[in-house]
Amino acid sequence: MVGIFIRMEDCHKCRLREGCIHPVGGSGAGKIMFIGEAPGETEDKLGIPFVGKSGKLLRNAVGDDNYFTNAVKCRPPNNRKPLNDEIEACFPHLKEEIDNIKPEVIIFIGKTAYSLQDKLSNLYPNIHYAFFYHPAYALRKGIAKQWIKEVADTVRNIKQEYAFGLHDRRFIELDPLER
Repeated sequence: MVGIFIRMEDCHKCRLREGCIHPVGGSGAGKIMFIGEAPGETEDKLGIPFVGKSGKLLRNAVGDDNYFTNAVKCRPPNNRKPLNDEIEACFPHLKEEIDNIKPEVIIFIGKTAYSLQDKLSNLYPNIHYAFFYHPAYALRKGIAKQWIKEVADTVRNIKQEYAFGLHDRRFIELDPLER
């Protein structure tokens, strides 16, 4: 994995590298990989994904026995949404993380990450995929407690399914907030 981080540090395929402090690769381990949008201010400073306010909400809900990463490895200016060409420029890094971690489930956190679902499911048809709103959305809408409970319960159920070999669905419906 060290090679991935060196390649991220040296990467200048898009304009985001010029304005960030640290490219933020993934961290953790486990059968579940969470893919978010992009590093925020705290992540950019520390070089660790999902450690800002929203990230702490997610980690508290699901635990640290998972792998956390982002679609884009460098913080966009003013926390703006990453542009399509920036997501595409970072895709080889994400693919390399998936190839190394070999997750059984990928959970997209937010719409930007979810935009990769078709591409990833074509490349990795044996991985199961799921989606949740970004924790920042839950915080903005005042539904953080509900979001935490739904995410925690669902991830716990996924882990139990995998512990007992009951995982037979390719796409797992995980978005209770939209029902």
